[in-house]
Amino acid sequence: MIRGHGRMKIRDQRKKLHKYIVCGILAAVISVMGSCGSPGSARQQESNPGGGTKTVDASRQPGLEEKESYGALLASHGVALPASRPSIYVDVAGYVSGREKKVIFAGENHGQTFDVVRSRDNEVVYTGIIPRGEEDRLSGQILSVGDFTVFDEPGTYYIRTDIAGQSYAFGIAEDTYENLFLNMLKNISSSDIQDSPEAVCDVSFGMHAVMYAMQCNGALFEAAYKHFDKNEQDKQLVTQLLYMGKILSSRQRSDGSLYGDYGATAAFCGIMAMSRDMFGRYEANVNREYQQAADAAWGWLERQPCETDSQKAARFYAAAQLFKAEGGESYRITAEQFLREKAEDYSSERFVFYGVLAYISAEEGTDRDLCTYIMRDMVDRVEAICEEARQDDILGTGTRTTEENMSDMLHLSFVNYLTPSKEYTVIVENTIQYMGGLSVDGTCYLGTTGAQIQRFEWRGILLLGMSDMIRNINELEK
Repeated sequence: MIRGHGRMKIRDQRKKLHKYIVCGILAAVISVMGSCGSPGSARQQESNPGGGTKTVDASRQPGLEEKESYGALLASHGVALPASRPSIYVDVAGYVSGREKKVIFAGENHGQTFDVVRSRDNEVVYTGIIPRGEEDRLSGQILSVGDFTVFDEPGTYYIRTDIAGQSYAFGIAEDTYENLFLNMLKNISSSDIQDSPEAVCDVSFGMHAVMYAMQCNGALFEAAYKHFDKNEQDKQLVTQLLYMGKILSSRQRSDGSLYGDYGATAAFCGIMAMSRDMFGRYEANVNREYQQAADAAWGWLERQPCETDSQKAARFYAAAQLFKAEGGESYRITAEQFLREKAEDYSSERFVFYGVLAYISAEEGTDRDLCTYIMRDMVDRVEAICEEARQDDILGTGTRTTEENMSDMLHLSFVNYLTPSKEYTVIVENTIQYMGGLSVDGTCYLGTTGAQIQRFEWRGILLLGMSDMIRNINELEK
């Protein structure tokens, strides 16, 4: 990962945000309309001290029954895997030609060299050095990181050592990220929405991240739709997002609330306002239905006590979204009063962070000085993420818990869009590889069916991070 970095200069962030988000990008995305739970518990590592390589069908791999296995991805390559869990971790979702390629070895009994082996004929195509291991501060394991970046030949491979055995298979291709992005795009809503207040918040924030990704990187989304077949029209992102909005609306009670829960109702109110702002101008029915839903939800919120910090943060999110979509003095006053009272740490809570995204991207009426102050706080947060990553020689993804990595990716993608940075892009890329299995437990969350996780918010963040990373990599390489 990158060591050096430059301090970002605070510019007129609101002006730049307006220039790119409000003017033109959304129109490019909407033009395609005519033609959107936690993961399973991480599996514990099993050692393979003897280096045995008895093989079994991937879909029958022990210990993977509780979630989608690697079978779909690996069977497509005709790959047979070790029966025991390997102690060699790779990005099962695949590496990109010309980009960094790392492999992690767990424990101290793995030898001094590793081989990259071609799967179709078991021929060794590259041999690398396994450096001295270091203790991972999260898991306590001794981990070593091997590098085979210089090997770029497209194909399917696995890593092997004489002592530790072999890894799961992985691919190398120029379009690995584009394929992952397309798979996530097609399957963004391919999981059931649970009937609970928590699920409403999860889906609402996921929709927010997805729509923000569309606003920021509309050209990339539009280009991806060219790869959809005619029978995949229902998987276009706009169709999926409207479907998700319909399901959420069906949960709204006659009093305007969702489950009588303050947080769920505020999240729903905000995402209805955002969806109406994005899609309502093109569909009269959507405009009317979402307007009514948002108004009813806000009316319920106004009638309830708002005393706790969590309630105030939730109300701020709803007010900020309504202010961005409609303007309105009362919404602006509510949002700005909350921001001034909070005064700092605008990224510590989901309601606050997503509300900030809405407020500073409003077309007009925001407080310029307040926006600048917020951006300074956001930049400080991102710089702290970078500093943590620089100190992490093992994976480059900070504390490496999935929850924290998702949060970091969201913050990095937001600031990286405003002021592109190679360092930010690399950390996001490291996180994508982490989600692909390059982690201390080897869990792969990505594959041929998109993100194999239940939390819709994480799906949205992954789609945002992936689109931002691809856009920035393409720009940096020009």
